[in-house]
Amino acid sequence: MAFLLKSIVPSGKGTRLSLSTLALVCLMTAGAVSFATFAHAATPAEQGQAIFEQKCKGCHTIGGGRLVGPDLKGITASRDRDWLIRFIATPDKLIAEGDPIAKQLVQEYTLPMPNLGVNEADAEAILAYIETYSMTRAPPVPTLYETPTATTAAAPVDAAAGKDLFTGRLAFQNGGPACLSCHNASSVGSPGGGTVGKDLTAAYATFGEAGITSILKTTPFPMMKEIYTSKPLTEAEISSVLAFLKEGSSLPSAARQNSSLFFIIGGVAALLIIGLFQWLWRGRLSGVRRTLVKGGSK
Repeated sequence: MAFLLKSIVPSGKGTRLSLSTLALVCLMTAGAVSFATFAHAATPAEQGQAIFEQKCKGCHTIGGGRLVGPDLKGITASRDRDWLIRFIATPDKLIAEGDPIAKQLVQEYTLPMPNLGVNEADAEAILAYIETYSMTRAPPVPTLYETPTATTAAAPVDAAAGKDLFTGRLAFQNGGPACLSCHNASSVGSPGGGTVGKDLTAAYATFGEAGITSILKTTPFPMMKEIYTSKPLTEAEISSVLAFLKEGSSLPSAARQNSSLFFIIGGVAALLIIGLFQWLWRGRLSGVRRTLVKGGSK
């Protein structure tokens, strides 16, 4: 280092000039570094892309069709920007307030958009990304299944295995709880499953193959994310659960089925109880009638 300084800053009359030159070189280098950093800073659209891929792509595409939620291509042209920012940042509040657009979306897509912890600045960046790609080109739709290669076999599709996974008869490989813990489906049969989550009888008809696969792979809802982020389903398990839900999608809703079954069982039980009382009291009632007949004949 001393040798380097000595060669740059020679002794004698040129010392002051050499120090000035060195300072100028340092300033120019710092300026070049700052300019390079500024030139490579992420644009709002690039920041939005990173957030979108982390938070949104499990339920939405931009030009790739609907999944769990709507296709967002051109959304900034069809919705008020301030409303979009509020809905992205605090959808739960907007729904609770009874916002008519939010209510209509919940009715159409059957699931409320969860609060994903996105702030208003993040929401602006997401909209910048959506706006940019809506005007230029659509980003590729996320691949839902691995394309089989020479070393990767396609995941087997087995509705029977899917039912066993759904009900817990067969454990998930990574230790996740059975779907039946929170959800019901008609094809499970009585006594049915949990009621914490939605009835999944019509899930396949509502969301389709792409939508359900996306949900099972990305677990976009808070409770699912908390449970399955560290215990994800394998490709084979997703395929099997999907096949089970597809097979059972033609059955009537489990809620309606269980309700009808309840009334049938209740009616049969009532008839049996009435019949039992009739049989137990038949002798006493006959005795009362005979006494009345004898008293009347005197």
